[in-house]
Amino acid sequence: MNQLENITKELACKDFDLPETTAFENLRQLLLERMVYLLLHDLPGLWNILYRIDVNERKVKQLFEANTPEHIAPGLTDLVLQRLKEKAETRLKYKNK
Repeated sequence: MNQLENITKELACKDFDLPETTAFENLRQLLLERMVYLLLHDLPGLWNILYRIDVNERKVKQLFEANTPEHIAPGLTDLVLQRLKEKAETRLKYKNK
């Protein structure tokens, strides 16, 4: 696993309370399962996490407006992973300076 994947995984595990032992290859599936749980049982908690990690609010609202419930969780998972990867890239960029 490269540094970018490692940092992305660490951020996801911290923000979504996933096991630290999660392999990067399994991260999307575990995050998707967590997203479904939060959508069904803790929507305010999900909004809090999305706000805290700074997922683009406009994209999230579009996702909720344009999709059926079964498509929201995969879309949110992809948005979250994209944002966490951006944060990891920023950390790596400024770590080396």
